[in-house]
Amino acid sequence: MIAEKRHPEYQLPNDPHAKHRHESAMKHVQFAKEAGKSSEEIHEIFHKVMNFDPRNTEKIPQDEAHKKYRSAVIHAQKAIENGKTPEEAHKIFHTITSGNTEGHGHHSK
Repeated sequence: MIAEKRHPEYQLPNDPHAKHRHESAMKHVQFAKEAGKSSEEIHEIFHKVMNFDPRNTEKIPQDEAHKKYRSAVIHAQKAIENGKTPEEAHKIFHTITSGNTEGHGHHSK
């Protein structure tokens, strides 16, 4: 009988977005495993996502897979810059990432 190797549990940082980053990191890990990445590459991807600063939009990949996320981050940042509350900015972010946009922004006029 071969004992299954258990991965050490990751301690989430104490910040409001850590849980979401962890969920995202685990999705990235799953895709990396499916793509046949090495253990070292998978760990690098996990830590890259967990250490990501969403305020740095230049670091968000500009590929199709990250298109909605990138747009949501940019719109949420603009909302904060224009005086919206963090709650309003989060609502904008979630509306864009969920695909529930209705075309009421300045782009649709």
